[in-house]
Amino acid sequence: MNGFPKPVIDAMADRAMRLHHMLWHTARDSWSRATPEQQEVFRHHGWEPPRPSLTAPDPVTGTPSVELENGSGEDFLFMHRQMIATVDEILAESGDPLHPRVEGWPTIPAPQDTEYPVPPPFDIPGDDDTSAVIRNAKSQESFDRIRQWEAEFTDPAKLRQTSLRRLGARIEFGIHNRMHLRWSAEMPSYRTGGDAFSVDHQWDDAAYNWLADTYSAHVNPIFWKLHGWVDARIDDWMAANQLTGPVPWSFDPPWSGPAGGHDHHHPVALLALRARPGNAEADALQSRLKGMETAVEHLKHAGVTEPARFAVYEDV
Repeated sequence: MNGFPKPVIDAMADRAMRLHHMLWHTARDSWSRATPEQQEVFRHHGWEPPRPSLTAPDPVTGTPSVELENGSGEDFLFMHRQMIATVDEILAESGDPLHPRVEGWPTIPAPQDTEYPVPPPFDIPGDDDTSAVIRNAKSQESFDRIRQWEAEFTDPAKLRQTSLRRLGARIEFGIHNRMHLRWSAEMPSYRTGGDAFSVDHQWDDAAYNWLADTYSAHVNPIFWKLHGWVDARIDDWMAANQLTGPVPWSFDPPWSGPAGGHDHHHPVALLALRARPGNAEADALQSRLKGMETAVEHLKHAGVTEPARFAVYEDV
């Protein structure tokens, strides 16, 4: 497997891009269990998700459910499609013949695949829960479930029977989250488990590209194979429903964070791509960074904690 060109890695490893990706996921996944005071902090900094991805925890089990019908699934598909489009621009400018564009897996690699082998199981010191779900994600049983999901999400007959919002939500909290954990590899060290706001600058090094962390996953080349596969499901859904032209999103536009655009550009990735010392994009990126760092400090002070990293819901 060949890594992505350096301009892609540099843009994705930019601190502002890392914070945006982490805050976007955390806001959606944390909103329904946050206190009114914590929600006000998200709101004050522009991070109130219009469509939370999870329900409030069940009073008996303490476990939330996936929001299948509120449209958060479209937000998931749209935001990552924006990321892919912006990375495609970087790749086009780099002119690397090995990477003309983001190309997802045509089919999810099997356990015996030699180009994309599954890293061996590992333990994360002090985080038994995450260690357990990572071990499970790498099992044969887990791959069998991935294959079941893949068959369903590529079946035109079944795609005609579902909405795009429901499809996106099911992909996000089923096969997508499991693939992140399945291809995660052991790292020399990890951001503090359970604390989404442990964002010391040591984690900004491009070498920190752990797939099981929203602060770092998008720096890893596997992220783009995985999300290229996810993105192709939008096209499959369109074809199955005999739709052409722009994707008929239910919202104008779906949510990709504060100041999200109506076009295909990701609101921070594009700035990270275009930023040069002293230019307008660099100034805008720095302004976004300062705003997100302030938001992180205020959310941490309010006691907001990180939801389970890439939690998998079997029943979606």
